[in-house]
Amino acid sequence: MFDYRFFRPGDESAITKLFHTVFDKPMSPAAWNWRYLHHPAGAAKVMLAFCGDKLVGHYAANSAPLSVGGSEISAALSMTTMTHPDFRGRGLFEKTANKLYECLPELGVAAVYGFPNAAVHALRQIKVGWRDIYEVPTLKLDLRTVSKLRKPDPAVVQVDHIDERFDAFFQVVGTKLPVCGVRNAAVLTWRLDQNPENLYTRLVLSEGNEISGYAITKNFGVDTTDLVELRCADNATARALLSTVIARASSAGHTQVSTWCLPQEAHRLVLESVGFKAEAPITYFGGRTFQPISSDLFDSRLWRLSMLDSDLY
Repeated sequence: MFDYRFFRPGDESAITKLFHTVFDKPMSPAAWNWRYLHHPAGAAKVMLAFCGDKLVGHYAANSAPLSVGGSEISAALSMTTMTHPDFRGRGLFEKTANKLYECLPELGVAAVYGFPNAAVHALRQIKVGWRDIYEVPTLKLDLRTVSKLRKPDPAVVQVDHIDERFDAFFQVVGTKLPVCGVRNAAVLTWRLDQNPENLYTRLVLSEGNEISGYAITKNFGVDTTDLVELRCADNATARALLSTVIARASSAGHTQVSTWCLPQEAHRLVLESVGFKAEAPITYFGGRTFQPISSDLFDSRLWRLSMLDSDLY
């Protein structure tokens, strides 16, 4: 009854139409092209399910390379799982996912990971071989309770685009992290500068011609600053960047700063000392491997995760 095949040029209209039907919001052609076709590590792998000429199922794995012990591996971010409402309950999710997963090893993809919502969290484990890695809490700072760190650090500056210094920084700091998303200049330029939907603020602390850390933020709603990524060479840099993020959020009239930071992250204690607390929402985090990997991707203690790893921020 159903036919499965990879995405072909010309399918974009049917995909964005299905997206609107499933999520009750539009996806612009620019946003689709940016997310699925323009990642510097290559286009997404997208499996489609058709009933006749009608697109009824969609499962995508977007390029999302990982740095594992300093070595880059090809990995993918699972995202935009869609089944047309008229065709739910027929196993389309697992069939479409497994059709894609059968092909990923041949395409050189070593692992897939992502952040399933409650509707598909159990299904991914039962039907398509996923394993949980962690349940990620949101760390929140109530700015109305903060009595210090409200002044921006004068050494922190805002930059309007990603430059080559981020490559050098990732080589020094990022490759020493056990498991993290690749954050070279090409990836960050695509994720931040070329993003057609979100506007980000890029804050860096510089030492001469090099940076010792950066913070990426964006506004969420009218009262929240999302600290979508904080990467630092040391805790002193983390404090300087946090001081500036808090000061800017307060000046904007925001009442809250939200972020992700797993317990083993070096600057987790810096966040807690400022007043960040683990709260809801809790985000499921899991994945599946297809090839042997030098580190255990299912050991949450190894991951250095940020909101920037998700497609929702």
